[in-house]
Amino acid sequence: MSRKKYKKRHPQGKRSTAAAVQESEFSTDGKRKRMNPAARNILLVTLVILAASQMLYQGEMITEMAANIVTGLALVLVVAALWLQFRSPTGQGGTPKHTRLR
Repeated sequence: MSRKKYKKRHPQGKRSTAAAVQESEFSTDGKRKRMNPAARNILLVTLVILAASQMLYQGEMITEMAANIVTGLALVLVVAALWLQFRSPTGQGGTPKHTRLR
């Protein structure tokens, strides 16, 4: 029985537990919390609209009133994006059923 001097070692189960710890750094349930794609897209569009309206206002192509209206609409879009991001996943208000106080 001759053994190779430089035998390759295969990782055991320790690497998978380290990966699970890295995955759960943002949440307690082991799943990474990611941003809602619809909310992310709304925020991106809002940013572009605000930048364009500011450039048009600085170039004196639109009035101050028009720039203020665009800013108001952008604020409504930001509130909608926040609602999409932080709404209850069950669709109901309040706390989910699986949480209880001890």
